[in-house]
Amino acid sequence: MGKSIKEKFDDIKESVEEGIENMADKVDIVKKETVHIGKEQSGGVKKEYKDIEKIRHHKDLIYYKSDALVIVIRKLGGFDEFIKLVDDLTREGYWMMNSEDVKNLLSNFGMSLPGINRGTLYYFQAKKYIN
Repeated sequence: MGKSIKEKFDDIKESVEEGIENMADKVDIVKKETVHIGKEQSGGVKKEYKDIEKIRHHKDLIYYKSDALVIVIRKLGGFDEFIKLVDDLTREGYWMMNSEDVKNLLSNFGMSLPGINRGTLYYFQAKKYIN
């Protein structure tokens, strides 16, 4: 003969309780992993902040220059200086290969505030090193 209604309810209750225990274990695992990842990334965020501040306070347009690579900072204002520098670098045999915005770290977390853009880095590579 089949199970009584009470036995069926007891089976359901037991199954739900086991599911809750399993979920609690999974939540604990996810929580521990999240804390671990957060600690790893916080060190990177601190280093990134220091790099951004170093770029922001750099006075010259040329941030780095070697015979193979030049990194130029383009901040707000100073357009004529920037164009002249690009012209000079092109005459020296460098090609602009890439650019990236330097942004305030808050923009990485979806916060849009005035002054987020700290400038743009332009990467120039000497023609002789380009295949």
